[in-house]
Amino acid sequence: MSLNEHARQADAVLSASRQTLSDAFVNIRDRRDRGVTFLDVKGRPKFRSYADLYDAASRFARGLRDRGLEPGDTLLLALPEPEEALIAIMGSMLAGCPPAPIYPPMGFLGVPAFLRYLEHVARRAQAKRVVAGSQITPLLGAVPSDVPSITGVDKFQSLIGANTLERVADVTPETTAFLQFTSGSTASPKGVQVTHGNLSANLAMIRVGSYMDENSCVVTWLPVYHDMGLIGTCLNAITMGIPLVVLSPRTFLRDPGLWLTAISENKGTHTAAPNFAYGLCVKRMGPEKVRALDLSSMTTFICGAEPVIPATMERFVEHFAEAKLSATAMAPAYGLAEATLAVTFTPHGRGVICDTVDSAKLSQDRIAAAASQAGKEQRVPSCGRPMPGLEVRVADEQGNVLPERYVGEVQVRGPSVTPGYIHDPEATARSRTPDGWLRTGDLGYLAAGELYPCGREKDVIIIHGRNYHAHDLEAIASELADVRTGNVVAFGVPGRGEGGEELVLVAESRVIDDNDRIAKEIRGRIAEAMMVTPQDVRVVPPGTLPKTSSGKLKRSATKDLYIAGTLGQDRPSYLAAWKSALRSGIARITG
Repeated sequence: MSLNEHARQADAVLSASRQTLSDAFVNIRDRRDRGVTFLDVKGRPKFRSYADLYDAASRFARGLRDRGLEPGDTLLLALPEPEEALIAIMGSMLAGCPPAPIYPPMGFLGVPAFLRYLEHVARRAQAKRVVAGSQITPLLGAVPSDVPSITGVDKFQSLIGANTLERVADVTPETTAFLQFTSGSTASPKGVQVTHGNLSANLAMIRVGSYMDENSCVVTWLPVYHDMGLIGTCLNAITMGIPLVVLSPRTFLRDPGLWLTAISENKGTHTAAPNFAYGLCVKRMGPEKVRALDLSSMTTFICGAEPVIPATMERFVEHFAEAKLSATAMAPAYGLAEATLAVTFTPHGRGVICDTVDSAKLSQDRIAAAASQAGKEQRVPSCGRPMPGLEVRVADEQGNVLPERYVGEVQVRGPSVTPGYIHDPEATARSRTPDGWLRTGDLGYLAAGELYPCGREKDVIIIHGRNYHAHDLEAIASELADVRTGNVVAFGVPGRGEGGEELVLVAESRVIDDNDRIAKEIRGRIAEAMMVTPQDVRVVPPGTLPKTSSGKLKRSATKDLYIAGTLGQDRPSYLAAWKSALRSGIARITG
Protein backbone atom coordinates (compact mmCIF):
# COMPACT_ATOMS: atom_id res chain seq x y z
CA MET A 1 0.00 0.00 0.00
CA SER A 2 1.34 3.43 -0.94
CA LEU A 3 1.80 6.18 1.63
CA ASN A 4 -0.86 8.25 -0.12
CA GLU A 5 -3.39 5.42 0.06
CA HIS A 6 -2.63 4.82 3.74
CA ALA A 7 -3.05 8.55 4.44
CA ARG A 8 -6.38 8.54 2.58
CA GLN A 9 -7.63 5.62 4.63
CA ALA A 10 -6.48 7.26 7.87
CA ASP A 11 -8.39 10.42 6.91
CA ALA A 12 -11.51 8.33 6.28
CA VAL A 13 -11.18 6.76 9.74
CA LEU A 14 -10.71 10.18 11.35
CA SER A 15 -13.84 11.39 9.55
CA ALA A 16 -15.77 8.34 10.80
CA SER A 17 -14.72 9.13 14.37
CA ARG A 18 -16.85 12.27 14.14
CA GLN A 19 -20.02 10.24 13.47
CA THR A 20 -22.46 8.33 15.69
CA LEU A 21 -24.03 4.88 15.54
CA SER A 22 -27.48 6.43 15.91
CA ASP A 23 -27.02 8.16 12.55
CA ALA A 24 -25.89 4.89 10.98
CA PHE A 25 -28.97 3.07 12.29
CA VAL A 26 -31.29 5.77 10.98
CA ASN A 27 -29.67 5.40 7.55
CA ILE A 28 -30.84 1.78 7.25
CA ARG A 29 -34.36 2.21 8.62
CA ASP A 30 -35.93 1.98 5.16
CA ARG A 31 -33.86 -0.97 3.87
CA ARG A 32 -36.32 -3.78 3.16
CA ASP A 33 -34.25 -5.61 0.55
CA ARG A 34 -31.49 -6.55 2.96
CA GLY A 35 -31.27 -7.56 6.58
CA VAL A 36 -30.31 -10.27 9.04
CA THR A 37 -30.94 -14.00 8.64
CA PHE A 38 -31.12 -15.74 12.02
CA LEU A 39 -30.51 -19.49 11.95
CA ASP A 40 -31.99 -21.81 14.58
CA VAL A 41 -30.34 -24.91 16.05
CA LYS A 42 -31.15 -26.91 12.92
CA GLY A 43 -29.99 -24.21 10.51
CA ARG A 44 -33.50 -23.07 9.56
CA PRO A 45 -33.56 -19.38 8.56
CA LYS A 46 -35.63 -16.48 9.84
CA PHE A 47 -35.16 -13.26 7.86
CA ARG A 48 -35.71 -9.77 9.28
CA SER A 49 -35.12 -6.78 7.04
CA TYR A 50 -33.17 -3.84 8.36
CA ALA A 51 -36.36 -1.79 8.24
CA ASP A 52 -38.07 -4.37 10.46
CA LEU A 53 -35.07 -4.56 12.78
CA TYR A 54 -34.97 -0.78 13.14
CA ASP A 55 -38.71 -0.66 13.86
CA ALA A 56 -38.32 -3.25 16.64
CA ALA A 57 -35.33 -1.34 18.06
CA SER A 58 -37.35 1.89 18.05
CA ARG A 59 -40.16 0.18 19.93
CA PHE A 60 -37.65 -1.18 22.44
CA ALA A 61 -36.25 2.35 22.90
CA ARG A 62 -39.76 3.65 23.54
CA GLY A 63 -40.22 0.90 26.13
CA LEU A 64 -37.14 2.15 27.96
CA ARG A 65 -38.55 5.66 27.97
CA ASP A 66 -41.83 4.37 29.38
CA ARG A 67 -39.86 2.72 32.22
CA GLY A 68 -38.39 6.10 33.09
CA LEU A 69 -34.93 5.73 31.59
CA GLU A 70 -33.29 8.92 30.34
CA PRO A 71 -30.32 9.44 28.00
CA GLY A 72 -27.15 8.51 29.87
CA ASP A 73 -28.80 5.86 32.06
CA THR A 74 -27.10 2.48 31.79
CA LEU A 75 -28.86 -0.87 31.50
CA LEU A 76 -27.63 -4.46 31.66
CA LEU A 77 -28.61 -6.82 28.87
CA ALA A 78 -28.70 -10.53 29.74
CA LEU A 79 -29.99 -11.76 26.39
CA PRO A 80 -28.48 -15.00 25.05
CA GLU A 81 -30.59 -15.01 21.86
CA PRO A 82 -28.83 -13.02 19.10
CA GLU A 83 -32.06 -11.58 17.67
CA GLU A 84 -33.19 -10.12 20.99
CA ALA A 85 -29.69 -8.91 21.84
CA LEU A 86 -29.21 -7.01 18.56
CA ILE A 87 -32.62 -5.32 18.82
CA ALA A 88 -31.93 -4.34 22.44
CA ILE A 89 -28.46 -2.97 21.69
CA MET A 90 -29.72 -0.92 18.75
CA GLY A 91 -32.71 0.30 20.75
CA SER A 92 -30.60 1.27 23.74
CA MET A 93 -28.33 3.36 21.54
CA LEU A 94 -31.31 5.04 19.87
CA ALA A 95 -32.59 5.92 23.35
CA GLY A 96 -29.16 7.23 24.37
CA CYS A 97 -28.92 4.63 27.15
CA PRO A 98 -25.53 2.85 27.06
CA PRO A 99 -26.13 -0.91 27.21
CA ALA A 100 -23.78 -3.30 28.98
CA PRO A 101 -24.23 -6.72 27.33
CA ILE A 102 -23.32 -9.55 29.68
CA TYR A 103 -22.96 -13.26 29.08
CA PRO A 104 -25.78 -15.65 30.02
CA PRO A 105 -25.57 -18.28 32.77
CA MET A 106 -25.94 -21.18 30.36
CA GLY A 107 -22.94 -22.53 28.52
CA PHE A 108 -19.78 -20.91 29.78
CA LEU A 109 -20.61 -20.59 33.49
CA GLY A 110 -23.15 -21.85 35.98
CA VAL A 111 -25.86 -19.80 37.68
CA PRO A 112 -23.93 -18.91 40.88
CA ALA A 113 -20.99 -17.51 38.92
CA PHE A 114 -23.36 -15.66 36.59
CA LEU A 115 -25.16 -13.97 39.48
CA ARG A 116 -21.87 -12.88 41.05
CA TYR A 117 -20.77 -11.49 37.70
CA LEU A 118 -24.09 -9.69 37.13
CA GLU A 119 -23.94 -8.04 40.54
CA HIS A 120 -20.34 -6.97 39.96
CA VAL A 121 -21.17 -5.45 36.57
CA ALA A 122 -24.34 -3.77 37.85
CA ARG A 123 -22.48 -2.08 40.69
CA ARG A 124 -19.55 -1.03 38.52
CA ALA A 125 -21.84 0.35 35.77
CA GLN A 126 -24.34 1.85 38.26
CA ALA A 127 -27.01 0.27 36.06
CA LYS A 128 -30.59 1.53 36.26
CA ARG A 129 -32.36 -1.56 34.89
CA VAL A 130 -31.74 -5.14 33.83
CA VAL A 131 -33.26 -6.52 30.63
CA ALA A 132 -33.22 -10.31 30.50
CA GLY A 133 -34.49 -13.18 28.41
CA SER A 134 -37.58 -15.02 29.62
CA GLN A 135 -35.54 -17.99 30.83
CA ILE A 136 -33.04 -15.86 32.73
CA THR A 137 -35.40 -13.51 34.58
CA PRO A 138 -36.48 -16.14 37.15
CA LEU A 139 -32.83 -16.86 37.99
CA LEU A 140 -32.02 -13.32 39.09
CA GLY A 141 -33.40 -13.74 42.60
CA ALA A 142 -32.44 -10.96 45.00
CA VAL A 143 -29.57 -9.57 42.91
CA PRO A 144 -31.51 -6.54 41.54
CA SER A 145 -32.70 -5.51 45.01
CA ASP A 146 -29.14 -5.89 46.35
CA VAL A 147 -27.82 -3.26 43.90
CA PRO A 148 -29.06 0.23 44.93
CA SER A 149 -28.92 1.75 41.44
CA ILE A 150 -31.26 -0.82 39.83
CA THR A 151 -34.90 0.30 39.64
CA GLY A 152 -36.30 -2.85 38.06
CA VAL A 153 -35.99 -5.91 35.84
CA ASP A 154 -37.75 -6.28 32.48
CA LYS A 155 -38.30 -9.22 30.20
CA PHE A 156 -37.23 -8.33 26.69
CA GLN A 157 -40.65 -8.90 25.15
CA SER A 158 -42.35 -6.61 27.67
CA LEU A 159 -40.43 -3.64 26.25
CA ILE A 160 -41.56 -4.15 22.64
CA GLY A 161 -44.78 -2.14 22.61
CA ALA A 162 -47.02 -0.70 19.92
CA ASN A 163 -45.36 2.71 19.83
CA THR A 164 -42.00 3.70 18.42
CA LEU A 165 -39.55 6.24 19.81
CA GLU A 166 -40.75 9.72 18.93
CA ARG A 167 -37.28 11.20 18.67
CA VAL A 168 -33.83 9.63 18.62
CA ALA A 169 -31.72 10.80 21.56
CA ASP A 170 -29.24 13.58 20.90
CA VAL A 171 -25.75 12.11 21.09
CA THR A 172 -22.32 13.23 19.99
CA PRO A 173 -19.17 11.30 19.02
CA GLU A 174 -18.01 11.78 22.63
CA THR A 175 -21.17 10.19 24.09
CA THR A 176 -20.75 6.69 25.52
CA ALA A 177 -22.35 4.24 23.08
CA PHE A 178 -22.07 1.09 25.18
CA LEU A 179 -20.03 -0.54 27.93
CA GLN A 180 -17.82 -3.49 27.02
CA PHE A 181 -16.85 -5.36 30.16
CA THR A 182 -13.43 -6.88 29.73
CA SER A 183 -13.06 -10.61 29.78
CA GLY A 184 -11.71 -10.86 33.30
CA SER A 185 -9.23 -13.55 32.22
CA THR A 186 -6.60 -12.09 34.53
CA ALA A 187 -8.61 -9.82 36.88
CA SER A 188 -12.10 -8.66 37.80
CA PRO A 189 -13.94 -7.40 34.71
CA LYS A 190 -13.75 -3.67 34.12
CA GLY A 191 -16.27 -1.66 32.10
CA VAL A 192 -14.69 -0.06 29.04
CA GLN A 193 -16.49 3.11 27.94
CA VAL A 194 -16.83 2.91 24.17
CA THR A 195 -17.93 6.20 22.63
CA HIS A 196 -19.88 6.64 19.39
CA GLY A 197 -16.74 8.12 17.87
CA ASN A 198 -14.56 5.20 19.01
CA LEU A 199 -17.06 2.73 17.59
CA SER A 200 -17.54 4.52 14.28
CA ALA A 201 -13.77 4.83 13.80
CA ASN A 202 -13.07 1.17 14.55
CA LEU A 203 -15.88 -0.01 12.27
CA ALA A 204 -14.33 2.05 9.48
CA MET A 205 -10.91 0.52 10.22
CA ILE A 206 -12.27 -3.03 10.01
CA ARG A 207 -14.05 -2.32 6.73
CA VAL A 208 -10.91 -0.91 5.19
CA GLY A 209 -8.64 -3.62 6.59
CA SER A 210 -10.84 -6.51 5.45
CA TYR A 211 -12.02 -4.96 2.18
CA MET A 212 -15.72 -5.02 3.06
CA ASP A 213 -18.04 -3.42 0.50
CA GLU A 214 -21.65 -3.47 -0.74
CA ASN A 215 -21.13 -6.95 -2.17
CA SER A 216 -19.95 -8.49 1.09
CA CYS A 217 -21.90 -10.94 3.24
CA VAL A 218 -21.01 -11.52 6.90
CA VAL A 219 -21.68 -14.86 8.63
CA THR A 220 -21.13 -15.18 12.38
CA TRP A 221 -21.78 -17.39 15.39
CA LEU A 222 -19.84 -15.22 17.85
CA PRO A 223 -21.65 -14.00 20.99
CA VAL A 224 -23.35 -10.63 20.50
CA TYR A 225 -22.45 -9.78 24.10
CA HIS A 226 -18.72 -9.81 23.21
CA ASP A 227 -16.87 -7.15 21.21
CA MET A 228 -15.58 -9.43 18.45
CA GLY A 229 -19.07 -10.66 17.71
CA LEU A 230 -20.91 -7.40 18.27
CA ILE A 231 -18.50 -4.99 16.56
CA GLY A 232 -16.36 -7.13 14.29
CA THR A 233 -19.27 -8.88 12.59
CA CYS A 234 -22.79 -7.70 13.50
CA LEU A 235 -22.51 -3.90 13.80
CA ASN A 236 -20.22 -3.75 10.80
CA ALA A 237 -22.78 -5.48 8.60
CA ILE A 238 -25.76 -3.62 10.05
CA THR A 239 -24.30 -0.14 9.69
CA MET A 240 -23.23 -0.94 6.12
CA GLY A 241 -26.62 -2.41 5.27
CA ILE A 242 -25.11 -5.61 3.87
CA PRO A 243 -26.42 -9.16 4.40
CA LEU A 244 -25.74 -10.66 7.82
CA VAL A 245 -26.26 -14.31 8.80
CA VAL A 246 -26.26 -15.13 12.53
CA LEU A 247 -26.09 -18.41 14.46
CA SER A 248 -26.06 -18.60 18.24
CA PRO A 249 -22.84 -19.75 19.98
CA ARG A 250 -24.65 -22.78 21.36
CA THR A 251 -25.72 -23.77 17.87
CA PHE A 252 -22.10 -23.58 16.72
CA LEU A 253 -20.85 -25.67 19.64
CA ARG A 254 -23.46 -28.35 18.98
CA ASP A 255 -22.61 -28.49 15.30
CA PRO A 256 -19.65 -26.40 14.07
CA GLY A 257 -20.46 -27.48 10.53
CA LEU A 258 -23.56 -25.26 10.50
CA TRP A 259 -21.25 -22.23 10.51
CA LEU A 260 -19.44 -23.33 7.38
CA THR A 261 -22.67 -24.58 5.80
CA ALA A 262 -24.19 -21.12 6.34
CA ILE A 263 -21.15 -19.58 4.63
CA SER A 264 -21.48 -22.01 1.73
CA GLU A 265 -25.23 -21.53 1.24
CA ASN A 266 -25.23 -17.74 1.64
CA LYS A 267 -22.01 -17.09 -0.28
CA GLY A 268 -20.45 -15.52 2.77
CA THR A 269 -17.36 -13.38 2.32
CA HIS A 270 -16.37 -12.41 5.88
CA THR A 271 -16.40 -14.10 9.27
CA ALA A 272 -14.40 -14.17 12.49
CA ALA A 273 -13.65 -16.68 15.23
CA PRO A 274 -11.09 -17.56 17.89
CA ASN A 275 -8.36 -20.07 17.09
CA PHE A 276 -10.14 -22.97 18.84
CA ALA A 277 -13.13 -22.74 16.48
CA TYR A 278 -11.01 -23.55 13.44
CA GLY A 279 -9.53 -26.56 15.20
CA LEU A 280 -13.01 -27.70 16.23
CA CYS A 281 -14.24 -27.63 12.64
CA VAL A 282 -11.35 -29.84 11.55
CA LYS A 283 -12.06 -32.34 14.32
CA ARG A 284 -15.81 -32.48 13.71
CA MET A 285 -16.14 -32.40 9.93
CA GLY A 286 -15.14 -35.48 8.00
CA PRO A 287 -14.42 -35.72 4.24
CA GLU A 288 -18.07 -36.22 3.27
CA LYS A 289 -19.16 -33.03 5.03
CA VAL A 290 -16.23 -31.11 3.56
CA ARG A 291 -17.14 -32.17 0.01
CA ALA A 292 -20.65 -30.78 0.50
CA LEU A 293 -19.28 -27.26 1.07
CA ASP A 294 -18.31 -24.46 -1.29
CA LEU A 295 -16.12 -21.91 0.52
CA SER A 296 -14.84 -20.23 -2.66
CA SER A 297 -16.74 -17.01 -1.87
CA MET A 298 -14.81 -16.45 1.36
CA THR A 299 -12.21 -13.69 1.28
CA THR A 300 -11.64 -13.27 5.02
CA PHE A 301 -11.56 -15.73 7.92
CA ILE A 302 -10.44 -13.50 10.81
CA CYS A 303 -8.68 -15.31 13.64
CA GLY A 304 -8.40 -13.40 16.91
CA ALA A 305 -9.56 -13.06 20.54
CA GLU A 306 -6.99 -15.67 21.64
CA PRO A 307 -3.44 -16.62 20.58
CA VAL A 308 -3.16 -17.72 16.96
CA ILE A 309 -1.60 -21.17 16.57
CA PRO A 310 -0.08 -21.55 13.08
CA ALA A 311 -0.60 -25.32 12.99
CA THR A 312 -4.34 -24.85 13.56
CA MET A 313 -4.60 -22.42 10.65
CA GLU A 314 -2.60 -24.69 8.39
CA ARG A 315 -4.70 -27.73 9.24
CA PHE A 316 -7.89 -25.76 8.61
CA VAL A 317 -6.71 -24.63 5.17
CA GLU A 318 -5.56 -28.14 4.25
CA HIS A 319 -8.69 -29.82 5.60
CA PHE A 320 -11.07 -27.58 3.67
CA ALA A 321 -9.05 -27.24 0.47
CA GLU A 322 -11.49 -29.62 -1.24
CA ALA A 323 -14.26 -27.12 -0.36
CA LYS A 324 -12.38 -24.53 -2.45
CA LEU A 325 -11.09 -22.61 0.54
CA SER A 326 -8.29 -20.23 -0.40
CA ALA A 327 -5.30 -20.19 1.95
CA THR A 328 -5.11 -16.42 1.48
CA ALA A 329 -8.47 -16.02 3.24
CA MET A 330 -6.95 -16.71 6.66
CA ALA A 331 -6.36 -13.42 8.46
CA PRO A 332 -4.92 -13.35 12.00
CA ALA A 333 -5.73 -10.12 13.82
CA TYR A 334 -4.94 -8.47 17.14
CA GLY A 335 -7.17 -6.26 19.22
CA LEU A 336 -8.60 -5.53 22.65
CA ALA A 337 -11.66 -3.91 24.20
CA GLU A 338 -9.73 -0.85 25.37
CA ALA A 339 -9.05 0.02 21.71
CA THR A 340 -12.75 -0.71 20.90
CA LEU A 341 -11.72 -3.90 19.09
CA ALA A 342 -9.32 -4.14 16.13
CA VAL A 343 -5.72 -2.88 16.32
CA THR A 344 -3.80 -4.81 13.64
CA PHE A 345 -4.96 -6.87 10.67
CA THR A 346 -3.32 -9.21 8.19
CA PRO A 347 -3.01 -7.56 4.74
CA HIS A 348 -5.96 -8.57 2.59
CA GLY A 349 -5.38 -11.63 0.43
CA ARG A 350 -2.04 -12.58 1.97
CA GLY A 351 -2.84 -15.37 4.40
CA VAL A 352 -0.87 -16.46 7.45
CA ILE A 353 2.87 -15.84 7.68
CA CYS A 354 5.16 -16.76 10.58
CA ASP A 355 8.49 -15.58 11.89
CA THR A 356 10.80 -18.49 12.79
CA VAL A 357 12.97 -17.42 15.71
CA ASP A 358 15.26 -18.85 18.38
CA SER A 359 12.96 -19.88 21.25
CA ALA A 360 15.59 -19.36 23.98
CA LYS A 361 16.54 -15.87 22.77
CA LEU A 362 12.87 -14.93 22.52
CA SER A 363 12.04 -16.04 26.07
CA GLN A 364 15.30 -15.13 27.83
CA ASP A 365 16.79 -12.22 25.92
CA ARG A 366 13.43 -10.95 24.59
CA ILE A 367 14.85 -10.70 21.08
CA ALA A 368 13.32 -12.24 17.96
CA ALA A 369 16.48 -13.63 16.33
CA ALA A 370 17.01 -16.44 13.85
CA ALA A 371 17.49 -19.87 15.40
CA SER A 372 21.14 -20.92 15.61
CA GLN A 373 20.52 -24.67 15.67
CA ALA A 374 17.85 -27.17 14.69
CA GLY A 375 15.25 -27.99 17.30
CA LYS A 376 15.43 -24.55 18.91
CA GLU A 377 13.02 -22.84 16.52
CA GLN A 378 9.73 -21.23 17.48
CA ARG A 379 7.15 -20.03 14.98
CA VAL A 380 5.48 -16.74 15.84
CA PRO A 381 2.54 -15.73 13.59
CA SER A 382 2.14 -12.18 12.36
CA CYS A 383 -1.11 -10.44 13.25
CA GLY A 384 -0.59 -7.85 10.53
CA ARG A 385 -0.19 -4.12 10.33
CA PRO A 386 -1.80 -1.35 12.40
CA MET A 387 -5.23 -0.30 11.23
CA PRO A 388 -5.37 3.02 9.35
CA GLY A 389 -5.41 5.84 11.89
CA LEU A 390 -3.83 3.75 14.67
CA GLU A 391 -0.23 3.79 15.88
CA VAL A 392 1.44 0.81 17.53
CA ARG A 393 4.72 0.75 19.38
CA VAL A 394 6.58 -1.64 21.71
CA ALA A 395 8.18 -0.43 24.96
CA ASP A 396 10.24 -1.95 27.78
CA GLU A 397 9.38 -1.93 31.49
CA GLN A 398 10.94 1.52 31.90
CA GLY A 399 8.81 2.95 29.11
CA ASN A 400 11.60 3.16 26.53
CA VAL A 401 10.43 2.57 22.96
CA LEU A 402 12.16 -0.53 21.58
CA PRO A 403 13.53 -1.10 18.09
CA GLU A 404 12.19 -3.80 15.79
CA ARG A 405 12.51 -7.41 16.91
CA TYR A 406 12.78 -6.55 20.60
CA VAL A 407 9.99 -7.95 22.78
CA GLY A 408 8.13 -5.54 25.04
CA GLU A 409 4.67 -4.28 25.91
CA VAL A 410 2.44 -3.44 22.95
CA GLN A 411 1.10 0.11 23.18
CA VAL A 412 -1.56 1.79 21.02
CA ARG A 413 -2.70 5.32 20.16
CA GLY A 414 -5.50 6.56 17.89
CA PRO A 415 -9.19 7.52 17.51
CA SER A 416 -10.59 4.14 18.56
CA VAL A 417 -8.70 4.06 21.87
CA THR A 418 -11.43 4.44 24.47
CA PRO A 419 -11.56 7.04 27.29
CA GLY A 420 -11.07 4.39 29.96
CA TYR A 421 -12.99 2.34 32.51
CA ILE A 422 -16.32 3.51 33.88
CA HIS A 423 -16.21 4.78 37.46
CA ASP A 424 -12.63 3.57 37.82
CA PRO A 425 -10.18 6.46 37.40
CA GLU A 426 -7.34 4.54 39.06
CA ALA A 427 -7.52 1.65 36.59
CA THR A 428 -7.85 4.14 33.73
CA ALA A 429 -4.71 5.96 34.86
CA ARG A 430 -2.76 2.70 35.14
CA SER A 431 -3.73 1.81 31.57
CA ARG A 432 -2.08 4.92 30.12
CA THR A 433 1.56 5.92 29.69
CA PRO A 434 2.66 9.42 30.73
CA ASP A 435 2.56 10.49 27.08
CA GLY A 436 -0.97 9.15 26.52
CA TRP A 437 -0.52 5.72 24.90
CA LEU A 438 -2.75 2.79 25.84
CA ARG A 439 -0.89 0.08 27.74
CA THR A 440 -2.26 -3.24 26.53
CA GLY A 441 -0.45 -5.57 28.94
CA ASP A 442 0.34 -7.76 25.93
CA LEU A 443 3.85 -8.73 24.87
CA GLY A 444 5.02 -8.61 21.28
CA TYR A 445 7.50 -7.26 18.81
CA LEU A 446 7.42 -5.37 15.51
CA ALA A 447 9.13 -6.55 12.33
CA ALA A 448 8.78 -4.89 8.92
CA GLY A 449 5.88 -2.87 10.28
CA GLU A 450 3.88 -5.92 11.42
CA LEU A 451 2.98 -7.01 14.95
CA TYR A 452 3.98 -10.40 16.35
CA PRO A 453 2.18 -10.94 19.70
CA CYS A 454 4.05 -13.18 22.18
CA GLY A 455 1.66 -13.49 25.12
CA ARG A 456 0.68 -11.42 28.14
CA GLU A 457 2.96 -9.97 30.77
CA LYS A 458 0.96 -11.73 33.52
CA ASP A 459 0.97 -15.06 31.69
CA VAL A 460 4.72 -15.59 31.90
CA ILE A 461 5.73 -18.57 34.06
CA ILE A 462 9.32 -18.52 35.34
CA ILE A 463 10.81 -21.92 36.13
CA HIS A 464 14.51 -22.23 37.07
CA GLY A 465 15.12 -18.80 35.57
CA ARG A 466 13.52 -19.63 32.23
CA ASN A 467 10.40 -17.89 30.94
CA TYR A 468 7.48 -19.87 29.51
CA HIS A 469 4.38 -18.31 28.00
CA ALA A 470 1.20 -20.00 29.17
CA HIS A 471 -0.44 -20.11 25.75
CA ASP A 472 2.54 -22.01 24.25
CA LEU A 473 2.18 -24.75 26.87
CA GLU A 474 -1.59 -24.82 26.46
CA ALA A 475 -1.32 -25.15 22.69
CA ILE A 476 0.91 -28.22 23.02
CA ALA A 477 -1.48 -29.98 25.41
CA SER A 478 -4.48 -29.05 23.23
CA GLU A 479 -3.02 -31.05 20.34
CA LEU A 480 -3.82 -34.34 22.11
CA ALA A 481 -6.90 -36.07 20.71
CA ASP A 482 -8.61 -36.63 24.07
CA VAL A 483 -8.14 -33.05 25.28
CA ARG A 484 -10.93 -30.59 24.52
CA THR A 485 -9.72 -28.08 21.94
CA GLY A 486 -8.81 -24.77 23.56
CA ASN A 487 -9.66 -25.98 27.07
CA VAL A 488 -6.26 -26.14 28.77
CA VAL A 489 -4.88 -23.72 31.36
CA ALA A 490 -1.21 -23.45 32.33
CA PHE A 491 0.05 -21.41 35.27
CA GLY A 492 2.83 -21.24 37.83
CA VAL A 493 2.49 -21.87 41.56
CA PRO A 494 5.00 -21.04 44.30
CA GLY A 495 7.78 -23.59 44.26
CA ARG A 496 9.22 -25.60 47.09
CA GLY A 497 12.74 -25.54 48.44
CA GLU A 498 14.71 -22.85 46.60
CA GLY A 499 11.52 -21.03 45.58
CA GLY A 500 10.66 -19.93 42.07
CA GLU A 501 7.63 -21.39 40.34
CA GLU A 502 6.41 -24.84 39.44
CA LEU A 503 4.30 -25.60 36.38
CA VAL A 504 0.69 -26.78 36.62
CA LEU A 505 -1.64 -27.65 33.75
CA VAL A 506 -5.38 -28.22 34.00
CA ALA A 507 -7.05 -29.79 30.96
CA GLU A 508 -10.64 -30.69 30.17
CA SER A 509 -11.02 -34.21 28.80
CA ARG A 510 -13.25 -35.54 26.05
CA VAL A 511 -13.46 -39.01 27.61
CA ILE A 512 -14.36 -40.51 31.00
CA ASP A 513 -12.26 -42.53 33.46
CA ASP A 514 -8.91 -42.28 31.67
CA ASN A 515 -7.48 -39.26 33.45
CA ASP A 516 -4.19 -40.86 34.46
CA ARG A 517 -3.33 -41.81 30.87
CA ILE A 518 -4.22 -38.36 29.53
CA ALA A 519 -2.23 -36.62 32.28
CA LYS A 520 0.78 -38.80 31.49
CA GLU A 521 0.52 -37.95 27.79
CA ILE A 522 0.31 -34.23 28.53
CA ARG A 523 3.30 -34.40 30.86
CA GLY A 524 5.36 -36.27 28.28
CA ARG A 525 4.40 -33.96 25.41
CA ILE A 526 5.27 -30.83 27.42
CA ALA A 527 8.60 -32.31 28.55
CA GLU A 528 9.52 -33.25 25.00
CA ALA A 529 8.53 -29.98 23.38
CA MET A 530 9.51 -27.43 26.05
CA MET A 531 12.13 -29.29 28.10
CA VAL A 532 10.22 -28.72 31.33
CA THR A 533 8.24 -31.25 33.36
CA PRO A 534 4.94 -30.07 34.90
CA GLN A 535 4.76 -30.47 38.66
CA ASP A 536 1.07 -31.36 38.36
CA VAL A 537 -1.37 -32.13 35.53
CA ARG A 538 -5.05 -32.20 36.40
CA VAL A 539 -7.54 -33.71 33.95
CA VAL A 540 -11.10 -32.52 34.61
CA PRO A 541 -14.56 -32.92 33.04
CA PRO A 542 -15.99 -30.52 30.41
CA GLY A 543 -17.24 -27.24 31.85
CA THR A 544 -14.93 -27.24 34.88
CA LEU A 545 -12.60 -24.42 33.80
CA PRO A 546 -13.88 -20.90 34.49
CA LYS A 547 -14.26 -18.81 31.34
CA THR A 548 -14.97 -15.27 30.22
CA SER A 549 -17.93 -13.91 28.25
CA SER A 550 -16.26 -14.91 24.98
CA GLY A 551 -15.33 -18.38 26.20
CA LYS A 552 -11.76 -17.37 26.93
CA LEU A 553 -10.06 -19.26 29.75
CA LYS A 554 -9.59 -17.39 33.02
CA ARG A 555 -6.09 -18.34 34.10
CA SER A 556 -5.99 -16.38 37.33
CA ALA A 557 -9.37 -17.72 38.45
CA THR A 558 -8.32 -21.29 37.61
CA LYS A 559 -5.09 -20.83 39.55
CA ASP A 560 -6.95 -19.46 42.57
CA LEU A 561 -9.37 -22.40 42.56
CA TYR A 562 -6.49 -24.87 42.19
CA ILE A 563 -4.54 -23.40 45.12
CA ALA A 564 -7.68 -23.32 47.26
CA GLY A 565 -8.45 -26.94 46.36
CA THR A 566 -11.92 -26.00 45.08
CA LEU A 567 -11.49 -26.44 41.32
CA GLY A 568 -14.79 -27.77 39.98
CA GLN A 569 -16.74 -27.31 43.22
CA ASP A 570 -18.72 -24.36 41.81
CA ARG A 571 -20.58 -26.92 39.68
CA PRO A 572 -22.54 -29.26 42.00
CA SER A 573 -22.56 -32.90 40.86
CA TYR A 574 -20.51 -31.98 37.81
CA LEU A 575 -19.29 -35.56 37.27
CA ALA A 576 -22.84 -36.88 37.31
CA ALA A 577 -23.86 -34.12 34.92
CA TRP A 578 -20.98 -35.08 32.63
CA LYS A 579 -22.03 -38.72 32.52
CA SER A 580 -25.62 -37.71 31.87
CA ALA A 581 -24.45 -35.42 29.07
CA LEU A 582 -22.47 -38.22 27.52
CA ARG A 583 -25.46 -40.53 27.62
CA SER A 584 -27.56 -37.96 25.76
CA GLY A 585 -24.77 -37.27 23.25
CA ILE A 586 -24.14 -33.68 24.30
CA ALA A 587 -20.53 -34.14 25.35
CA ARG A 588 -19.74 -35.71 21.99
CA ILE A 589 -21.17 -32.58 20.33
CA THR A 590 -19.56 -29.95 22.56
CA GLY A 591 -16.09 -31.31 23.05
